[in-house]
Amino acid sequence: MARLITIVEKEDINMTQTSPAKVRVKSIDQVCLVVKDVQTTIENYWRIFGIGPWDMYDWDTPILYDYEYYGKPAWSRAKVALTQVGAVQLEIVEHLDGDSIYNDFLKEYGEGLHHVKFLVDDVDETVDLLAKQGFPCIQSGRYGDTGFYNYIDTTKSLHTIWEFVREASVMGGEPTRYPATGQESPARVKVKSIDQVAIVVKDLERTVENYWKILGIGPWDIYAWEAPLVYDFKYYGKPTWARSKIAVTMLGSVMLELCQPVEGDSVYRDFLRDHGEGLHHLNFLVDDVDEVSEILVKQGFTSMQSGRHGPPECNNAFNYIDMKPLCTIWEPVHIGEVIGGEPARYP
Repeated sequence: MARLITIVEKEDINMTQTSPAKVRVKSIDQVCLVVKDVQTTIENYWRIFGIGPWDMYDWDTPILYDYEYYGKPAWSRAKVALTQVGAVQLEIVEHLDGDSIYNDFLKEYGEGLHHVKFLVDDVDETVDLLAKQGFPCIQSGRYGDTGFYNYIDTTKSLHTIWEFVREASVMGGEPTRYPATGQESPARVKVKSIDQVAIVVKDLERTVENYWKILGIGPWDIYAWEAPLVYDFKYYGKPTWARSKIAVTMLGSVMLELCQPVEGDSVYRDFLRDHGEGLHHLNFLVDDVDEVSEILVKQGFTSMQSGRHGPPECNNAFNYIDMKPLCTIWEPVHIGEVIGGEPARYP
């Protein structure tokens, strides 16, 4: 298996700046949602976005073993549903019983985006490196034949939980499949890939620096997300004005975005007020944002924030859609050949 995370032993002399990170993340391999009803949620994903089919597991013994919660042996039961959306696996988890960080999240925040995952070869070495930097493992376990997963508490510095995993070659147990093989989704909008994962933060510059130093993620392009770069800006369908900052970088085929509200009405400001810093939305690329948005709005979903950016001839557009049955915000986006504006670069 290709090594997807690098333990840094020496600087790359060909780079003008090298991250000091001991652990380097090269791709986002999974995004996870915590929900109250996994069966209903996967049915909604299939019906609304054509995402699926899904493999659903009883996440319990004998599949799951050597389970620990905050470093102590514990017991937990959950239902886990998995499907592939382009290069990213989408996971949906329903807590059933026992001690788990999924239940903790539901109690504090309700349903929503919970963590992102990356793959490793050497689990013990990665655990040790991150623990020595002050990032403890808050939940871990083994599954299948060789699978091993660890959730790391990086919320204070990176504003979400990062999970690293060594995948099993055999999961153990037989999943339930939804829907049955050969069924066609009725979705009018079909999402083929997760193209961006976004995090709302209070201090963008500090967070960018933390990602570079802790996980080697970067370099970053940082934009002043405001007029004149951003125009036709609407907040819940009404023209308004706002200033934000965003930072973007690529992790494999997926863009990681950080968003900081500065002034005015925005979904970022609302999220910070109601939730605090954390995972905010997923986006997918489309040819025509207006057409896709109209379909979704006619199905009863709310456009929370929309706008255009860059040269008008590029037709760059975005729309944040409140997808309550899908337990998170999804953003259809079109990006032309030119984004517009001159970003600052870090480092």
